[in-house]
Amino acid sequence: PAAMDVLAKGFVVTKFSEGKEEFELEVPPGSALLFPSEGSVMINDLKERDLKVRNLIVLDGTWSKARRMYVENPWLKLLSSHVKLEIEGASLYREVRRPPREGCLSPIESIVHAMKEMGEDTEGLDNMLDVFESMVGDQRRCKDENFGKIL
Repeated sequence: PAAMDVLAKGFVVTKFSEGKEEFELEVPPGSALLFPSEGSVMINDLKERDLKVRNLIVLDGTWSKARRMYVENPWLKLLSSHVKLEIEGASLYREVRRPPREGCLSPIESIVHAMKEMGEDTEGLDNMLDVFESMVGDQRRCKDENFGKIL
């Protein structure tokens, strides 16, 4: 508990690879991980639990890569808050990649839905999804065109 109190005030993570510093990351107070970990709470429960999240850490990658990042970075488990989304419906990205299960979203979709749930400044968030949906459509068309060339 004492260590968690200290970590709640923020901390710095330094990653070394082959004896050399790869990166340093400051994790400020009020940081939460957006990831469906074992101890995560629904993001819409934050207000009810009076948890103040000022920074949201999102693992950007494929679903399997995000899980690997979580496992390979034990400091993520030290964050005082882990939050998750419960979304009905399918990801816009399903046109390009198959999600591992229903309710899995791309990082950008997760960010938009999380920010909406947190209820802060939500102006422009739907525009981000519109741009993302357009990008997915372009990827789908390219995939179909390339597949057609193979046949």
